[in-house]
Amino acid sequence: MKPIRNILLTALLTIVGFSSLIYTACHKDKCVNVTCLNLGRCDNGVCYCPVGYEGLRCDTLSRNKFIYRFNGGDSCHVPLKYSQYHITFVTNTGKPTEMVMKNFLNNQDDSAFCTIWATDSFSFEGSNNSTTYNGIGKLYHDTLKMHYTVYFDTTNYGCVYIGGR
Repeated sequence: MKPIRNILLTALLTIVGFSSLIYTACHKDKCVNVTCLNLGRCDNGVCYCPVGYEGLRCDTLSRNKFIYRFNGGDSCHVPLKYSQYHITFVTNTGKPTEMVMKNFLNNQDDSAFCTIWATDSFSFEGSNNSTTYNGIGKLYHDTLKMHYTVYFDTTNYGCVYIGGR
């Protein structure tokens, strides 16, 4: 009776061992060898990046693609006109989701504080004397498109800026 019990116990342990091996082989943690940077998180082998970062390992600042001079112009509804000028984005803040837009409205004194909220999009706001403005911008490959509202005294008007690098 003892040899049969030993054989059954050995068979049971063998089955449990093989089952464990097969289970762990089929359910591997795909994030074991994946390192996500800048507080990114790994899920099923893919890094999901926080706002402000992108790339396979969250190792690229999203704002870097904006830090250029864009040549273009804006069209405003009231007064109906088209103005051609350039704007420049700079990083003068330590936060990865922030940047500053210079020469807004073709005025060297006008700048806008920008906040990245997606890998290709940002919101902005600024003011100069009695003029305030706010809006959103999006980068389509190398083309920047912004929709914004300008408030001047008691008047406001909507504008669209389109420019390329």
